[in-house]
Amino acid sequence: MSDTKFTPPPQHYGGEDVKEDAPGDRYHSVTSMLNVLDKPGLIYWAATETAKAAIADREIWEAIERKRGVPAAIEWLEGARFRRDTSVRSATRLGSDVHAAIEHYAITGKRPDVDDEVAVFVDRFEDWCALNSPAYEAAEMTVYNETYGYAGTLDAIMRLEGTRVVCDYKSTASDVDKRGNPTGPYPEVALQLAAYRHAELAAVWKARRFEKYGWRTYFLTDVERTMAVPVPPTDGAIVLHITPRRCSAYAVRTDDVAFDAFLFVMETARWKHDLEATAIGEPIGRAVR
Repeated sequence: MSDTKFTPPPQHYGGEDVKEDAPGDRYHSVTSMLNVLDKPGLIYWAATETAKAAIADREIWEAIERKRGVPAAIEWLEGARFRRDTSVRSATRLGSDVHAAIEHYAITGKRPDVDDEVAVFVDRFEDWCALNSPAYEAAEMTVYNETYGYAGTLDAIMRLEGTRVVCDYKSTASDVDKRGNPTGPYPEVALQLAAYRHAELAAVWKARRFEKYGWRTYFLTDVERTMAVPVPPTDGAIVLHITPRRCSAYAVRTDDVAFDAFLFVMETARWKHDLEATAIGEPIGRAVR
């Protein structure tokens, strides 16, 4: 990989999973908060999985209907999206494996030993690096924003054609969409990278984190706060979109407008995660039954 390296500061310290009652102030994860955004693609995916089960497993749900009734058959079909073939790597697992391989390559400068399904993504990343010679300055760096109370782990900070940018990796097995057009990154990556660009402190230790039901929380003690270094200033952001056939860098908007949009999403996420359960009180007066 041409001219690709990891150099301090900050060094690569990685993260550490801890218990929910770990000491320190709590910071909600950037990516966890962005999950409150509408994802219409998931609706179509869930409908497709249900339709597949209705056709392929007709004998199963009809037997359930005869034995336990229509509601039970509907419930079984509703759960089709959760019943995955473990012999086939899911899209989520593939994305995680590709991300881990790229992270390893960026940190060590050595191509990881991966299976063929992941290797094609690494090939495209390697080709892109050979053409563009990115100079890595940070990888998997955890950053905190004390002002607004969030944290996250960015994929990389690199110099590209003399410009320092924050970078995020996004991979997909689909090179084209259903219309035959090239796939590209989703717009919400701009909110994610805007949050990272506007963070204030960077960890120079194994950042402590806890995850439950897909929601990640970072912890920060006073001692860690004094150890932290300022987040390196960047001139912009890119998302590296990787498929089995190509790897392309897209410029991403991360200005004050994008950051303000992230803060609005953050407040919605805080409502859903922290405050929604307190919205409705006990019944008042006498209820009509």
